Amino acid sequence: MNWKLTVGGYGKIERCEIEVAPLTLFVGDNNSGKSYLMSLLWGIKNLGIQALIGKEAAKESDAENRLRVWIREQIGIALKQGEVSVCADGIAADLQTVLSERMHRKKDAFVQKIFNSPNMVIREFQIELQRSEKMDLYFNFNYVQNETALYIYGKDSDRFRIIFAESEKNVDGLSDDAYAACLEAMYCILLDMEPIENGHYRHLYLPAARTGFILTKDTINKVSRNAMFNMQTEKEEMVPFVRPINQFLDVLNDLSWDVRENRAFEPILAYLESGMADGFLEMRSLPNKEISYTPNGSKTGMPLRMASAVVTELSPLILMLKHKENLNTLFYEEPEVCLHPQLQHSMAKVICRLVNTGLNLIVTTHSDIILQHINNMIRLFRRDDAKDLCEQYGYAQHDMMSPEKVKVYQFTKKDGSHTDIEELICGENGFAIPSFNHALDRILNEAYAIQG
Repeated sequence: MNWKLTVGGYGKIERCEIEVAPLTLFVGDNNSGKSYLMSLLWGIKNLGIQALIGKEAAKESDAENRLRVWIREQIGIALKQGEVSVCADGIAADLQTVLSERMHRKKDAFVQKIFNSPNMVIREFQIELQRSEKMDLYFNFNYVQNETALYIYGKDSDRFRIIFAESEKNVDGLSDDAYAACLEAMYCILLDMEPIENGHYRHLYLPAARTGFILTKDTINKVSRNAMFNMQTEKEEMVPFVRPINQFLDVLNDLSWDVRENRAFEPILAYLESGMADGFLEMRSLPNKEISYTPNGSKTGMPLRMASAVVTELSPLILMLKHKENLNTLFYEEPEVCLHPQLQHSMAKVICRLVNTGLNLIVTTHSDIILQHINNMIRLFRRDDAKDLCEQYGYAQHDMMSPEKVKVYQFTKKDGSHTDIEELICGENGFAIPSFNHALDRILNEAYAIQG
């Protein structure tokens, strides 16, 4: 990740700084802001750069003016040469200044869009670009069928296509629309974002209430259709879900049975279904895309509503890994819900394996079992005798976890109305979680006293 997030005055969160890793864990007190912060990160990944910075430049901003001149210079060189590669170091400070100015103006509108509520506000909301001065940007012109297209891209990024009118080929001028499109493309590359919100979701939210939503998705869809298409003499006011939950419902509804699982997920899916759900999940094609569960050893499936709580809890993860293309990030609230301690240990294995396939995970959890397994895999990664221990306990390379891939943040409520957020440092044996340790110590001390 090439950026750091700073948040202040957001719900109960007084102030915090967050850097996201391939596996980011939020731990700590209930009702302390973990889901709020996860929703904000979800918004950064899903709502698009336009929602984050807007399209209009700050009037008479020196940084904006310098950026416009710099972009025009690169376009001029690319027009003459066909392509130019330029390091962003010379413009890094102005990129940061413009990002900060624009985000400050759009901050409240951004969080209101996430929560579908005009009452949401945030005092401080900033992204600090990191290592942008080391990033190369490419400007490439292509002429196809009388159309002039500029492509802007990074070494490992998507290509962003910008159409130029004939009048804009003159390097002495750069229209506001062309400047805005070029700037959006550059920030998309630096922040690994989409230009605008779209339905091709790569960053998915699995809410803590996923079991209830998946069992009632057909009813929710029916209510939505009735509200949209049927005349009613008296309409009840409907309170909207927050956007991460709307996305979750949209993705469930749009999953295609025809899309088979990513090959990288096949072993994980086999473990989830056969080893944890004790059966197989399928989504029927038409008419309602009903989810069917077939227990191990049975040839007959059953509706998901008749399956156990463990099955319904695991079903969204299984179905998304099976049928959602181009997954990049999972925002996973409390993966331990409904799971026996043994299955929590199994879920921890799944989390490590998913991260090692290249999928990013941001997880809220209250499970000391999940954290202990991640700590074990970090310690195993560092052991000189890792190969022997893997053979002894049945682990493989894809189970071990590099400490560089993990960040843990603890949320602690203060005086009931504010939350402190602290990044926990990985030690030799992994992460010590104070809130878990204090709770366990109290229980153990009480047990010693009562049990004698």
